Amino acid sequence: IPLMVAGALALALLLDSGVVRLRAFAQLGLFLPHAVPGIIAALIWLYLYTPGISPVIDLFARADITIDFLGVHTVLPSIVNIALWSNLGYNMVVFYAALRAVPREVIEASVVDGAGPLRTALQVKTPMVRASIVTVALFTLIWALQLFTEPMLLSQSSPMINSRFSPSMYIYDAAFNRNNYGLAAASSVVLLACTIALSYGVTRFTSRAQNAEEAR
Repeated sequence: IPLMVAGALALALLLDSGVVRLRAFAQLGLFLPHAVPGIIAALIWLYLYTPGISPVIDLFARADITIDFLGVHTVLPSIVNIALWSNLGYNMVVFYAALRAVPREVIEASVVDGAGPLRTALQVKTPMVRASIVTVALFTLIWALQLFTEPMLLSQSSPMINSRFSPSMYIYDAAFNRNNYGLAAASSVVLLACTIALSYGVTRFTSRAQNAEEAR
């Protein structure tokens, strides 16, 4: 979740700063992976992660580097990589749209006051898109709790991923592998309750922090 939010915000700030040339093509290139259905993206990366058929692993092997993307210490970063590849561009577009709505005169005033590009990005632009940051963080949190497609497909090639890897996989296993529909239904209700509670906690925490800052 931190990588998803911080990475998308960093990309959006780079695009908004004007450092990146051909911004329209850069936006399109970053957003295109999100247009690929999740199961297709997982299959693509499963192909790149599987020894014997992966050109990436063969390339590392030519350099005498042995890497197992589906090993005990690498399977979680591999899933995170799929998530970042699929969703980073979408979150970046949300942040970029919010940054374009920031009044230009505010940014010009910060530059006149002597703020450099980094300070302007962190202390001027970022606080003014706080609502978008909270929204993206909330949606990413909900998506993380519902994680299913990526680990489910990778579990076919990695013994490191079992039915308890994510809540959705546990529910699926209880319902369709063990035929315990009561447990699956109860687990679904617990997942729903946790999602609502965490979402409420995030919104309340950010609201209090914003109110405290406005009161200063």
